[in-house]
Amino acid sequence: MFGTRRYRQRIADLTARVELLVDQRDAAEKDAADYLGAAKRTAARNVRLSEQLEAVRPPAPLRDALTYTGRIARLARTVARLRQALAAETRRADRLQARLDDACGTTTPAVEDGAMWQHRRSDRPKEDMR
Repeated sequence: MFGTRRYRQRIADLTARVELLVDQRDAAEKDAADYLGAAKRTAARNVRLSEQLEAVRPPAPLRDALTYTGRIARLARTVARLRQALAAETRRADRLQARLDDACGTTTPAVEDGAMWQHRRSDRPKEDMR
């Protein structure tokens, strides 16, 4: 009567849709509860594994000693390399100083023989004598 068939069909469709949504909501709530339970179990397992790791991990002084051993070895290699570089530069400086002395003539026998003449000078000022 008066077009109620269409409204009854619409109500039936909406009722079916509501039932479908209720079923989907129930499934989603169940999935959420399952995921929450899994997350709690995973967190508890992570805590337990962390505690086991701390029990097995070496104490801090030993761990630091192992870390410092590597650093000391690297520093020792660096020091050895720097000592070699210093020795090479010292040899180079000595060689250059010898060449400079030769060029200036300070290595001649006359200069070496007269090295002490300043101490035996007769005209040396008195305040300069020590």
